[in-house]
Amino acid sequence: MLKSAKYHDELLEYARNNLELLRLCANKVFFVAGAAGLIGSYLTDLLFVASKKFDLGIKIIACDRDNMLLNERFPMGTEDVVEKLPIDVCTDIFPLRSVDVIVHAASNTSPVAYATKPIDTIWTNICGAKRLIDFSIKAGAKRFLFCSSVEAYGRNNGDVDRFSEDYSGYVDCNTVRAGYPTAKRCVEALCNAYASEIPAFDFVTARIGRYFGPTVISGDTKAPSQFIGNALRCEDILLKSSGAQLFSWGYVGDCATALLTLIVQAPCGCYNVADPEPVTLKEFASFVAEAAGTTLKFENQTEVEKASYSKIDKATMDISKLLSLGWRPSVTIEEGVRRTISYMREANCGKD
Repeated sequence: MLKSAKYHDELLEYARNNLELLRLCANKVFFVAGAAGLIGSYLTDLLFVASKKFDLGIKIIACDRDNMLLNERFPMGTEDVVEKLPIDVCTDIFPLRSVDVIVHAASNTSPVAYATKPIDTIWTNICGAKRLIDFSIKAGAKRFLFCSSVEAYGRNNGDVDRFSEDYSGYVDCNTVRAGYPTAKRCVEALCNAYASEIPAFDFVTARIGRYFGPTVISGDTKAPSQFIGNALRCEDILLKSSGAQLFSWGYVGDCATALLTLIVQAPCGCYNVADPEPVTLKEFASFVAEAAGTTLKFENQTEVEKASYSKIDKATMDISKLLSLGWRPSVTIEEGVRRTISYMREANCGKD
């Protein structure tokens, strides 16, 4: 868990505000694949804090192939709730035990990895999903949650303002960059295929917008992660485009509560997960510069960045289905940026 008292206080606040939802998770075993990532680690931290504070009896099997990061995320003192499992979901053997919920959040989410490790990007999603679904059925899980992405929509064809869950845009499969959105689409189809043949398999898909927060992985090359890295180093915020791209964003804490809502309340199907209000990339970068006390500057992309960054300039999501379940975000994008920088600075205080 992030070594920040403010971060811990935030988790307690989320737990109190979502206690009715969390009580529905009481005494359940969660298997979180990709537990050391941005979303997986926050979800695990929230379940851990809620279970300890309110005696909910929740257990989490935190699975990730990066053993070092797994130990960093969940240090000594969490073992009574969090069981660390350092395995690769594509190759290693899963434990023979019963679980209630499986969360598939294991994936390359760094744009440079899309360009430099395209096979791994595709295979972790598809092979990992196939093996996790099979494990879910054997383990008797009541719900399987697949963390998909807004990128599954592809490029807006110009015929809608916001993506609803039944929309499908254009993806040019003859590019290396297409591996990530195409793999997400494939896994969504795989979940539906399993549900059609095996009625006991119950799933929800979360198409997740551009989320950010203090659990970001060091070295992540997504634009917002680079901005936050610049801020933590007290550097100017470098924007490598005009910044006119309009996206649906969200703070990771709100994403975690949205995923819990889908796990315990949503009918089987696909749901968009994002803040209701879209923000341009330049506005987001400006929020970071203001929170960090630095300046926003513009810089050209490298060749690798040109190959790895999305060419999509508008990807806004209709979250009506999620809102109909009663979920509401509690942190604005601007406030989320301030919290992220504050918590990470506190956690990094005293480090070399």
